[in-house]
Amino acid sequence: MNKKLDDCKKEILSDISRTISFRLCSIGVDLGLFEDLSINGPSSSEEIASRKKYNERYVREWLYGISKTGYIEFDRKTRKASINDQYSELFNSEGGKNSFKGFFKVINNMLLPYENLISSFKNGGGIKFEEYNSEFWKGLDLTGCSRYRSFLVPEWIDQVPNIKEKLDKGVKFADFGCGTGRSAVELAKRFKNSNFFGFDKFKPNIEEAKINAEAGDVTTNTSFQVWDVDNGGPDDKFDIAGAFDLIHDLPHPQDGINVIKNSLKPGGIFLLMDIKCTDDPIDNDDPMALFKFGASLHFCMTTSLAYEGIGLGTVGLPLKKVEELCFNAGFKNVKEIDINHPINSLFQIS
Repeated sequence: MNKKLDDCKKEILSDISRTISFRLCSIGVDLGLFEDLSINGPSSSEEIASRKKYNERYVREWLYGISKTGYIEFDRKTRKASINDQYSELFNSEGGKNSFKGFFKVINNMLLPYENLISSFKNGGGIKFEEYNSEFWKGLDLTGCSRYRSFLVPEWIDQVPNIKEKLDKGVKFADFGCGTGRSAVELAKRFKNSNFFGFDKFKPNIEEAKINAEAGDVTTNTSFQVWDVDNGGPDDKFDIAGAFDLIHDLPHPQDGINVIKNSLKPGGIFLLMDIKCTDDPIDNDDPMALFKFGASLHFCMTTSLAYEGIGLGTVGLPLKKVEELCFNAGFKNVKEIDINHPINSLFQIS
């Protein structure tokens, strides 16, 4: 479709403005400016700066800019800004269905190793885990917390009755690629008769997982340890294994699926949550498609390539690929669960 030059320019200028909007939102989240407005009500830049111990001139400029997004209101007469309850929930809540706080941290910080990414375009390879800052991992923790606390544990598990029944009775559950333990902790809080074992390659994640388990009062039925798929599976065998947003990130996904299969007892079940996508990557036209490709380029694909992997990417695990990997590993059945979520798909595999 041919577009007029002026229309193309408008689209680009709109994208530029929204990029600045995103940056201003990230600043508001990271510095607690949205939170301050939510707690204290209509405030001037002087009042906010005084409470937060920030430089007033910076706060004032931020208020002017963020007011142009429509996310806050600015009274020209009183020079005070305010935020409504809806935007307050989106920017400030943690772990809820409507929390966007983690997204801003993830996206803003995954864009920062920019020179490393440019180098990878030219020379191959990719960006390793340790090249991302701590705020990126905090963002992942928050986004994971929202999905596990608000979707996976209270809703999606109920759509897989045989898994729910086993968890109610008491089983051993292996959480591969557990990250900061949010999934295992939330499962352990609900299913107190079962024991949950979290495994992750990134040591700081395991350290944080233990803290989260203590905070969730589930230290008696959770344990976490550093694990690398290259070293094979754990010594133990499990009734259920889970992999949540892990397989598409692995350097060698088939090796990961093989390890999971071998870790299960006879008749064991594999619960796979991954990114919702189409067989042909270019056919991903949903509202989250651009985010998925951006996340792939800046994290999922590049980290896989950094460890000499195949770079499956964020949209690299559609149903057909899940079936291929699982059948190669010796699984016989792959069933997709209808969870109707904009980002994730869920599979029961046995």
